[in-house]
Amino acid sequence: LSKPLGASVSYPGPPMCGIVGVLCADDSSAVGPLYEALLALQHRGQDAAGIITEDAGRFCLHKDNGMVRDVFGPAQLTNLRGSIGIGHVRYPTA
Repeated sequence: LSKPLGASVSYPGPPMCGIVGVLCADDSSAVGPLYEALLALQHRGQDAAGIITEDAGRFCLHKDNGMVRDVFGPAQLTNLRGSIGIGHVRYPTA
């Protein structure tokens, strides 16, 4: 987009998708705050959800179609180790 500084930009259509990032300064697990944030962002997308975390140089990923509570159960959350991560919820588009 190329707009002059201070000009407003409007986007057509409903709000789509949601994304959140967490970096824990004390090396605690990022998956709890990521999961809670995705629940809060669920209204931004109800088609699919995913979380990726990083643990000692290895990525841990889980994603699937469906609502956040349906995509992530205790087993999936336990496997998402690390103190840094990104989560998303997807709104279906054409």
